Amino acid sequence: MAAEEIECHVCGAGNPKDSERCRSCGARLSEVASELTEEELYARRHQPDGFEIRWVFISFGLFLVMAALALALLPLVIPVYDPQGFPGIVIAITLWFLGAAAINYVSPGKNFLEPPVGGLLAAIPTMIFLSSIADVYQLSTGAYVLGTLMATMMALMGAFVGNLLRGDQPKPRPQKKPSRRPKAA
Repeated sequence: MAAEEIECHVCGAGNPKDSERCRSCGARLSEVASELTEEELYARRHQPDGFEIRWVFISFGLFLVMAALALALLPLVIPVYDPQGFPGIVIAITLWFLGAAAINYVSPGKNFLEPPVGGLLAAIPTMIFLSSIADVYQLSTGAYVLGTLMATMMALMGAFVGNLLRGDQPKPRPQKKPSRRPKAA
């Protein structure tokens, strides 16, 4: 590795000295990381890198699109499918879990807080929509508030699962090969 490169503490890839993130795995690079022991790095593997507002907006948009497809458009295509009441809340909770897992799987670094924040913001209009379409299975306002909180919690769990699926565990560092010198006679 050249002198102007630093080694990623997660995957071991070489990166330019002024890089903020690893070009291979997306982990945040810092001067402190080079001073940590392997045990400290392993203990910090699930700590978030920071808060990036763009991933909140991406999460928000993804959750709203998924909710629109599953709760508003799919009933138009399949007349028997009726997501009002409790089934609609369960569908939204499942969508938030899957969406957050997908977001944290594709995002660089560890974004545990962004999907739940985006999920909370998207769950509010989703639950209002579910309440407005309910004609037979009308639930109380508390049930929709609880559904919003459950969807937010499942987004947090989904973000953690997405990070585990991505596999950001530190890879073992290659051992230095012994030099091969001819034996003296």
